[in-house]
Amino acid sequence: MARLRLRRPRSPHLHRPPESPRLRSLASQSLIYGMGGIVSKLVGVFLLPIYVKPEYAGRAAFGTSELVMAAITALAIFLRLGITNSMSRFTVGDPDNHDWRPVVQTVFVSVLIASTVASLVGLLFLPQIAELLQCSHTVAATGIAGLWVTMNYDVIARVYRIERRARAFVVWTILNIVLTVILTFLLVVVWRFKAEGILLANFVGTYIVFFILVIARWEVLGLHFDRALYRRMLSFALPLMPAGLALWALNFADRFQVQRFAGKGDLGSYSIAAKLSLGIMLVLGAFQTAWPPFAHSIRGNDQARQVIREVFTYWNAVMCWALVALTLVSAPYVELALASDVHNALPVVPLLMGGAVLYGAFTVVNMGVNISMRTRMTPIITGASALLNIGLNFWMIPAWSILGAGISTLIGYAALLWLGWWNAQQSFPVSYDWWRFAKICAVTTGFCALSLTIVPAASLIGIVIRGLLIVAFPFGLAAVGAVTAADRKRARSLLAMRKGKQPDPGIDVEVAAP
Repeated sequence: MARLRLRRPRSPHLHRPPESPRLRSLASQSLIYGMGGIVSKLVGVFLLPIYVKPEYAGRAAFGTSELVMAAITALAIFLRLGITNSMSRFTVGDPDNHDWRPVVQTVFVSVLIASTVASLVGLLFLPQIAELLQCSHTVAATGIAGLWVTMNYDVIARVYRIERRARAFVVWTILNIVLTVILTFLLVVVWRFKAEGILLANFVGTYIVFFILVIARWEVLGLHFDRALYRRMLSFALPLMPAGLALWALNFADRFQVQRFAGKGDLGSYSIAAKLSLGIMLVLGAFQTAWPPFAHSIRGNDQARQVIREVFTYWNAVMCWALVALTLVSAPYVELALASDVHNALPVVPLLMGGAVLYGAFTVVNMGVNISMRTRMTPIITGASALLNIGLNFWMIPAWSILGAGISTLIGYAALLWLGWWNAQQSFPVSYDWWRFAKICAVTTGFCALSLTIVPAASLIGIVIRGLLIVAFPFGLAAVGAVTAADRKRARSLLAMRKGKQPDPGIDVEVAAP
């Protein structure tokens, strides 16, 4: 059973180690959070053959369920008004605040009210919602129920994040996944509920875990609402809500355009490409979970700019390696495990993963805006990037179907990164190594081109070559100078520290006192 008290991590101002232990702490937290995501995404990919098999759900039903999930995500962003995103800033990011419970309780009550009112209104307009999404009333009603639990579960999940109780968070996540797998087998395979079964399997497990956590953490949650605190949080968070919607548009709006311009069948293929690209998203999600508390803990540190610069470089190198690996692996999986009518999803996968990598880079450079609290330009920047993506889709989807949607998504995220960097430099300038970034992108593009055009997908020799290319990627980065000898020395030092050994001579490392 989870502990009842809200635990506050040791103040980062008591002792400030240099960037090496800090980067190691960020990597460790990201890895632990990522474990739950790894299991979740692996299960999702494992279930894909069941989802797209015509006798169980089918390509069109899977696309419909993913469209409903996209709509839920958008509504949740709008209804929360960005308030949950401010929890890290008003807890970990506020060193003078020694009692975090008013923040958590205020957020919990506000989201509870918003989600309940929205669900009741949704039920009143159920026929109109079903017509808008081009789905049955049952599917629409299931989506409304999913909206309520999605919004409220997110608040409790964030409590574990700001407490940095990553292991406990992963335990509850895995329980949710196990329930989802069991329910998917029953609802989709045994009882053949198609899109309704896919959605119910996801939401019922979340409901069960949510109510368990509400009981376990009630002392922390409660029903206290501080109006003055809410207004302060809202003034910080409200400008971020349009930005969140714009980011949703970058990631999900193309589903609606694919449905309109290419049809439900191609929507299913595009949803499969998105599901396969979630392999990169699990690392992104883990990093997003660990990065805000980590970054806020160093915002008063003289070395903060250097740490952010280092994180930007290492993020892109590591994530592009993951992108290449998943691109090489996804081809045999699609060819061998999925029906031939969804093979057109394969070239879209690296494009969507590339967008995720660029978004992760944006979260790094945009931290300067959050630290300075000058967030007014953020909605404009994200909105402009989303409009670019949506506008390109009107031309690219009719011309190139789902491949066009993938290309426009990549372009949209590239614009987001550039505009986000420009905005952050105005208030919190950081000197990034863009030349190394360009080299990493070039090597990544070359390896992905080999996977899609030259290396066989389903043969034994092709699979062996793909494995060798995964191993060869870091050597490719080293060959063009994207990874230096100093980087390799830093990596060895961090590994030595992880194993409890002394760091290499010449590396300035100080371990925080217990």
